[in-house]
This record gives sequence, C-alpha cells and structure tokens, in this order.
Amino acid sequence: MGAWRLEATLARIDRWSTAGVPVSQRLALWSGIVTNNAGGMVIETEPESFHGALTRLVAGELEITSVKSSAVTTRSTGRAGSDARTFSLQLVHSGQCRLRHAGVENILDTGDMIIVDARRPYELSFKRPLHGLVLSLPWPRFERDAAVLDAFVGRPMNPRSGPTALLSGFIRSAWDELVERDGEVWPQSASDVIWDLLMSALHDDRAAKPAATRADALRRKASTLVERRLFDPEFTSSGMAEALGVSARYLQQVFAEVGTTPSRFLLGRRLNAAAARLRQAGRPCRITDVALECGFSDLSYFSRSFRCRFGVSAVRYRSTHGVVMNG
Repeated sequence: MGAWRLEATLARIDRWSTAGVPVSQRLALWSGIVTNNAGGMVIETEPESFHGALTRLVAGELEITSVKSSAVTTRSTGRAGSDARTFSLQLVHSGQCRLRHAGVENILDTGDMIIVDARRPYELSFKRPLHGLVLSLPWPRFERDAAVLDAFVGRPMNPRSGPTALLSGFIRSAWDELVERDGEVWPQSASDVIWDLLMSALHDDRAAKPAATRADALRRKASTLVERRLFDPEFTSSGMAEALGVSARYLQQVFAEVGTTPSRFLLGRRLNAAAARLRQAGRPCRITDVALECGFSDLSYFSRSFRCRFGVSAVRYRSTHGVVMNG
C-alpha cells in the first residue's frame, strides 16, 4: 500500500497512519480504511490539512479501536434492515465533538461516553483534532441486556462518578499504558475489568436517571416517526406532537434538553436525506426533484436551508459529491 503503513504485533494490534502519505491521497486512503473497519461512511473535511491514525486491539472477544483525526464530519446512514445487533461504546479520550444519533444531538467532552447502535443513522463532527476510543460490544455477551443497551443509545453516560467514572478512567489509562507505550501485552484481567465495570455502569445509570430515560424514549419514538414520514411535506412538528400523543410544548421541552427543536430535527433529517440522494453515484438528479422527494414544497427554502447546513449550494454539493447534469 505504498506509504500507507500497516503494522502488526504479537499482541494483535493493527496500526494505520496517514503519516508519509501524499496530501492528495490521504483522504481517499482514510475513507477506505474507515469503511473497512466501520462500514460505509461519508467523510467531509479539508483534504489539504487532513491527517489520521487508527489503532485496533483485539484480545479474545475484546476489540478496541483508537481513532485520531484532524477536523472532520463523518456520516453513516445506518444499517437499516440488518439483523445484526452492532452496539459499541464510544469514548472521547481527548478533545470535544458533536454527535447526532438516534434522534439526539450531544456535545461530548474528554472522558464522556455514549452507546451507539450501528443500525441507526449517525453523524460525528469536530473542529479540532480528536482522539476517540471505540469499544465493540460482543452480541453473545450482551444479548440478554439488549433492552438496557437500547435505552442508552444516543444518551451520554455521566463519567463524573460511580462505575461510569471508573470505566472511563480505566479504559483510557489502560489504553495509554498497554497500547500507546508498550503495545505488546493486554492481560485478560484488563478485559474482565472492562466488562464488569460496563455492566455496573449500565445498570447503575439507568436506575439513577428514570426521568432522562423517559425523555430519551420519547425522542427515539419521535425519530422513528420522522423516518416513517420524512418525505411527507404535510408532516410538521405539530403533527409530530399529535402523533406522539403529547402537547407541542412538552415536545419542545424534550428536544430542548439536547439543544434543538422538533422543527430543526425534522429539517435536519430531510436535508441529510437530500444530501444522500445528491451523493448517489450513477443516479442523475435534478435539484428540484430531490427537494420535492425529501419533503420540501418550497425550493427557495430548501436552497437556503441546504446552504446553511452544508456550507455550499445544492448544485455545488451535487457536482462535488454526485453526478453532474444540467438543471
């Protein structure tokens, strides 16, 4: 692979890095390695300044992936229709990021953790370099706790006290001591501690925050409803509240807890769907048709909103990411 470096040790640690790769090739190579490790992703960044490094440790059923990257926005449409239950615990080792997942938007700081379900849409963005750790949760071990994991998806786990704080600190310190510095030995005892702490953190946090769980459950129901009626131009935030059986005011309060509104959430999902259509290779598309297909009845409003969200016009976005055509 030329300057793209792959190293393996007896400790079953794989390392990839863009160091030494020509600037013009870095983003394409990084997109390839991220896709190989995490499935289909769309990565947006400034190619001229991009750099990244990925390290993956596998020790029995334990798999931890370290990702260090300059500023990017990464999107996944999720694995809809898949029977596989793919949960992961994502931890910010250093830096800050914004994560949109399962109908919730969160700002995560160093030490914060969150459960992610690969079957659901996902958007991660950060403006400064970030180091994240991703702990894959083996389904045979956690199948009996599927309901617990489902309740946590998209919801930050408080790393300030209790088992969650111990889990965050242990994963980060163990990674630095055993992988970053030595990279040869990962004792079974370390894996056992991680599984025990994670189970304690899941059950401890769920019992401690029943009110937050109810709000999260409503947001997840809202997200499912939006996905079902995303392309219906008659569907609005007031219709969302009515369909969910709550007042518009209460729904506003529930979304305000994660820094957004029902209207902004619905708009964001429609814009993401429009961008996905514009990116589809081999699928010629007119901007007007895409807007109508994605629930917009006002082309001017769609154009303004699209530029505001993605920083470029829909026409420019299509020419950069998709198929160029007239109109």
